[in-house]
Amino acid sequence: MDLLCLAFVVGFCGAAGGFVNVFIGDNGLHLPRVDHGVLLPGFLGNVFIGTLAALGSWGAAKAVVIYGAGAPTLTFSTGDIANALIIGFGGAKWFKSETEKSVLQETAAIAARKPADADAAMTIARATPAQALAAAVQMQH
Repeated sequence: MDLLCLAFVVGFCGAAGGFVNVFIGDNGLHLPRVDHGVLLPGFLGNVFIGTLAALGSWGAAKAVVIYGAGAPTLTFSTGDIANALIIGFGGAKWFKSETEKSVLQETAAIAARKPADADAAMTIARATPAQALAAAVQMQH
């Protein structure tokens, strides 16, 4: 197979892993948006990061001389496909965790500027990161 075709297969599998990650947790299927100053990359961000992670991992694992003297034959196996799926999922999971960390930091910053509110504190403690941010924004001034 041609190198570009193999890279496309690996990228597609990484994108699939990133897409599956969208449904793990509370984020759901939404387009990228900015919510209260925090970028929420949506499913497109997860798919993109999954693709990049899988291609990067595959490129590192299959590091060979592509052009020039002594260029070996590039092999491709089901293990490469499985690795791309797993790395795509894991890369998207890491990206989602970093995004949620930013959301929770913004939630804490907003809540800290407002008077104490026991009801809002309970809501924030039990909510998803996006719901916690919304609750902090709605707290009484």
